[in-house]
Amino acid sequence: MKVKVQKERAGCVLTLVIMIVFCVIVLLLPVCGSVALAGWVQSPGYPRGYEPHSNMTWKKCATTGHKITLTLIHLDLEESFDCEDDALKLFADEMLLSNLCGRKSMKELQASVNPFLHSSSGGCLSISFLADYSNSERHTGFIGFYTIQDVNECMDPENECTQLCNNYIGGYRCFCRPGYNLDSDKHTCKVSCSEDRTGSQEGVLLSPEWPEPYPENSLCSYILAVEEGLQFELTFTGVFDLEKKENGECIDSLTIKTPFGHVDTFCERDVPSSLLTGSQRVEIIFRTDHKGANRGFNLYYKTKVMKCTGPVTPKSSLNPQLLEYSTGDKVTVKCDKGHVLKSQVSAEVQYNATCQKNGQWSPVIPCEPVDCGIPELPELMELSDEDPSTTYLNQISLKCANKYYQMDNNGNFTCNAEGKWESESGQNDLPKCQPVCGINTEASFDGRVFGGKPARLGQIPWQLLHRQNPRGGASLISDYWALTAAHVVDGYENGAMNWLGGIIDGQDKNPVTIETEKIIIHPGYQKVGLGKNQTNYDYDIALIKMSKRVSLGTNLRPVCLPKQADEPVKEGTVSGFGIFKRNTVSRRLLYGHVQIHPLDECNSVGLPVTDNMICAGGDEVDSCQGDSGGPLFSPVLGYGSLEKPYSLTGIVSWGPSGCGHEGFKGYYTKIQNCLDWIKETMENN
Repeated sequence: MKVKVQKERAGCVLTLVIMIVFCVIVLLLPVCGSVALAGWVQSPGYPRGYEPHSNMTWKKCATTGHKITLTLIHLDLEESFDCEDDALKLFADEMLLSNLCGRKSMKELQASVNPFLHSSSGGCLSISFLADYSNSERHTGFIGFYTIQDVNECMDPENECTQLCNNYIGGYRCFCRPGYNLDSDKHTCKVSCSEDRTGSQEGVLLSPEWPEPYPENSLCSYILAVEEGLQFELTFTGVFDLEKKENGECIDSLTIKTPFGHVDTFCERDVPSSLLTGSQRVEIIFRTDHKGANRGFNLYYKTKVMKCTGPVTPKSSLNPQLLEYSTGDKVTVKCDKGHVLKSQVSAEVQYNATCQKNGQWSPVIPCEPVDCGIPELPELMELSDEDPSTTYLNQISLKCANKYYQMDNNGNFTCNAEGKWESESGQNDLPKCQPVCGINTEASFDGRVFGGKPARLGQIPWQLLHRQNPRGGASLISDYWALTAAHVVDGYENGAMNWLGGIIDGQDKNPVTIETEKIIIHPGYQKVGLGKNQTNYDYDIALIKMSKRVSLGTNLRPVCLPKQADEPVKEGTVSGFGIFKRNTVSRRLLYGHVQIHPLDECNSVGLPVTDNMICAGGDEVDSCQGDSGGPLFSPVLGYGSLEKPYSLTGIVSWGPSGCGHEGFKGYYTKIQNCLDWIKETMENN
């Protein structure tokens, strides 16, 4: 018991001594001028002890350039897990530094707590003390002292002074070694090395401190200027050594500029031995960064009489062609192929220019590439790319506006030197979009058909129907023309005939109605009759021109015309809305496959047969009344493809009475014999 009392007295004495010493220091510090403020902070009731439910908060802030430091010299609080009963929490700039409870000696506090109890420059320290409702024994609490001290910014490696730093109470300042000037940012020291050598015709320029390594953060501007008629020649002598990155980018650089916008930048050792500037005024700019040990440059300059050089303007040539020209020399400037003078409305390509005393040409008229412009495109055609470049040697690509058309020639064009679009084959005419022919959407093969079989929509998209009297068919061969039998339209050349397309039902309420503009019957058309029902027709073919372009689509597309040199076909498919049994007119579009026979094997019931006819038929398959004018096409339906589209072989023309009689065949107009007439008539109308 006596020992304990002695220890407590000794502790109190030690604390009292520390406080007395600290008070003396506080009194003396203002005299020294290094501390702006100091003081004590302690728990309620210290040193007698704090009561249950005691609490306190404390906060102190430093001014700019100062920090606040706290030193705990005594700590005696109730011990608990995570200091959940009694706790002393210390914060710096709102961030928790320590959460303390229990007893710690001065030595422990100095080792693990006090070194961290300080704010940032201009920051704050704060304390939160809270005791719970009871203690098993009395605890004295805590006490500490704080000081507000000047921060030595010069010790901070991030203060950004590039050379020297001077610390003072509340701040710091940067300053430079002799020969340097402090930049406007108040941190960077730069060499003052700019010179104006106007009037000097010869001399030497050296990097600062040559031949020693040049200083950091240099920005030197050397001005060379003389009277008109002279130019500077620059020669690099000795070592040229400027810092450069591994990727080739200049770290330090020497830049040579003229008033005409010509700029050369050099670093490392990639500098020419001599440089003729072509200018009476030159600015040389030397830049370095904040580090490096490179040696710099040694530059000799002198003046020479000004000369003009070519070209006068890009994309041109000179006549006469010399390496250089003297004042007063005249040349003819001629634009290169595919280029014209910018100032001329017409296609002028040359002018005269004179070498001036300042080494410049006058006049200077740029040569620009000829522009073909956007071509006026035919109907249904468009550019593959939006806003293409249309000048000399640029290319455009054309395409048809929808998938039902294709170009009749190559669609790639190049702008030539005459300002015209030219194809790869040298043609200037643009291609045209022609309908894709002979393609259907339902091309599955159904095998041989005995008698008429109903067609599916889109299977025979070129089939047209004239529903009124005379009932007949036609075949669409383009988006303006169709073919039919002459005897179907005979007498209606000047009358209006409406044709229906895109249907397989003759009673369809929403057909595509196609109005006729004109009907042109073959000039060789004639008919021969033996009786009321026995008539044949030679050149039984007529062209129908529509009053406007037919809108092509999935169910309405043209059939191809055969080629003159095509081999004779042996079978095909015939289709129509004609009689199919017992004199009944079919409401549906029917089709059947027929074989093509030599003319001498067919029974013509005594009627004359010509080479303009095709004889075709099948077992109980035949065309009949109401089918006239409709198509006989090949290959057989189901065998067509992009590589082998359907083509019109014949037109339903005539036949013996009694459709489908096995002893008789039907006769069709032979399209191959009429190709020239078809093409000429369409071109002329």
